Amino acid sequence: LVVLLTLNVRMIFRHLDGTLPKYMIREFGENTPKGAVYSINPALIIIMVPIITAATSSVDPLVMIHYGTYVSALSVFFLVLSTSLPACILFVITLSIGEAIWSPRLYDYTTTVAPEGREGTYMALSSAPLFLAKLPVGLISGVLLQRYCPEHLEEGEERHSKTMWLIIGLMSISSPLLITFFWSYISGGERGAGHSNPATRISNGERVMRDDDDMYFQNEDDNDSYQHRPLATKLSLPRVRGGGDRSSSSSPVGTLT
Repeated sequence: LVVLLTLNVRMIFRHLDGTLPKYMIREFGENTPKGAVYSINPALIIIMVPIITAATSSVDPLVMIHYGTYVSALSVFFLVLSTSLPACILFVITLSIGEAIWSPRLYDYTTTVAPEGREGTYMALSSAPLFLAKLPVGLISGVLLQRYCPEHLEEGEERHSKTMWLIIGLMSISSPLLITFFWSYISGGERGAGHSNPATRISNGERVMRDDDDMYFQNEDDNDSYQHRPLATKLSLPRVRGGGDRSSSSSPVGTLT
């Protein structure tokens, strides 16, 4: 559910690839430094991801996803307020900060909630919406550019690029708003209101066990931990026969209880 809720905010990254360059060329001319503006994103991600991840390692991944998606979604509104090159730069910088906050923690969250032995499958599924977003974003981008930011203008026509980015921004902001709306459900998971999600319990220093492996949640300070329970079954050591007298009956060396 969390992966699906982040689908709309992930669309911004496809607009960064496809919509923004054409928008900059049509609004500012062929010589606009679109490549330099675009390169801000990977540069900031390389620098900020390890720093933010290390600084927020004790924070619940779901909380980071929640607030990070707000930062990414709100970045679009710089282009709603202003049609200028500085607005494009602020858009890319803010989008990159939001991505550095929530994107790595989404994989962290996915690994945490995945059943034992199926982490790879869940990681692949968490990336699937990013590829599914490419087709609708391509169609939406083409329609919006043609209608609000056309390449050629007739006499007396003008572009309405701010309206285009407003539509994109409203679509993107729906992701964090939906996470906020479903917060009580996704933060409690399928265990109900009485249990927090596994990522939260790990951040609180608790041992997280999965139900599909007949395990359970247990705190390190709980004396009822599995480490303090006696073995429920007897373990018998193998019998050792004497080398000299084969007729002598063998006896168990010992039994552990």
